[in-house]
Amino acid sequence: MNLAEALALLQSAGEQVSHRELGPLTPETEVQSLGLDSVQLLEMITVAERDLGIRLPDAVFGRVGTVGELCEALMAAAPEPQADAR
Repeated sequence: MNLAEALALLQSAGEQVSHRELGPLTPETEVQSLGLDSVQLLEMITVAERDLGIRLPDAVFGRVGTVGELCEALMAAAPEPQADAR
């Protein structure tokens, strides 16, 4: 997973839980500026985790301030693509 994919995933997840357009997300976007309450933010992360088949450690939630930091956590936890087995 690369940064563009992580941003697109968070954009989709955020819009899914908020039922509105969030505007373009960038790595510098402050999580608080998304206009999501704490439950919606948790739901957004849960949707992203589900789509990736991962679970982020709870400690991540306390130290994420920007969308870029959340993307980094998702990219670090996402499984590497499997090479074709021949």
